[in-house]
Parts: sequence; C-alpha cells; structure tokens
Amino acid sequence: MMAPTVIIQKVRENKLYRLPCRFKVDPYPAPGALESGAVTVAEQFVADMHKQGWEHVTNSAWKLDGPFQPIVPVTIRPMRQLSARHMLPHVLAGARFLDHGNDTASLVRPLREYDYWEYELSGVFYRPQILVEYPDAHEEEKQ
Repeated sequence: MMAPTVIIQKVRENKLYRLPCRFKVDPYPAPGALESGAVTVAEQFVADMHKQGWEHVTNSAWKLDGPFQPIVPVTIRPMRQLSARHMLPHVLAGARFLDHGNDTASLVRPLREYDYWEYELSGVFYRPQILVEYPDAHEEEKQ
C-alpha cells in the first residue's frame, strides 16, 4: 500500500487566533495599577507564547475583560449510578436508595467576597509552523 501524498501550497496564509490569559489582582484595583499590571502580563504572555511557537501580531489591540471570580480547578469524579437490575436484589433485602443531595455544582459567592479578582487579557497570535500530531505508541495500529 502506498503512503498518501500531502500537497501543501508554497505560500500559506497564517490564520489569526485571539488567545486569552488570566491574571490575578487585588480586589478594587486602582485604575493605574490595573493597566500597568496588564502591560507586564502582556509582555510575559508574548514571551511564553513565543516559546511555544506562536508569534504576536503587533498591530492588533489587546482586549482586557473582567473582573471575574477566581477559577479553582476541581476534579469531578462521576458518581456511580446503579441500574434497576442491580438495585433489585438489594431492595428485596430491605435496602433503601435515597438521594443524599450530592451534586457537582457549587454555590458561587458574590465577587466582593473574594480575596482576589481575575482579569482576562487576550491578544492576537499566529503560528508560522504547521502543527502535526503524531500518535502515541499505544495508539498505533499493529500491522
């Protein structure tokens, strides 16, 4: 079997992406402090994205949104749901399956009650290289 031929144009247009990053500030920041902090974060963001192969479009404007409540990552483990077939012997033995009120949703406090706020800064980037994915060793088909 012959390998497929991939034809790529010599001149390729770069697709532009608006990539966001979030940074923390103290609640009720002074207007000057927020702008100076955003400039520092933007410089670091451009440097970090350059390490990953992204180039910043310098004539595009930065977009600052916020404030937002801080995002705390949590691991959500799926709750095991027994089917009626598996519950039947237990119900016949007298077991009761009650709802204990477990829920993956959490209550959100008002923004003024948080110790810090998050702002989202987004800039326009492009990637000059073509991204190619290689399958992991366990994903490759054995022939």
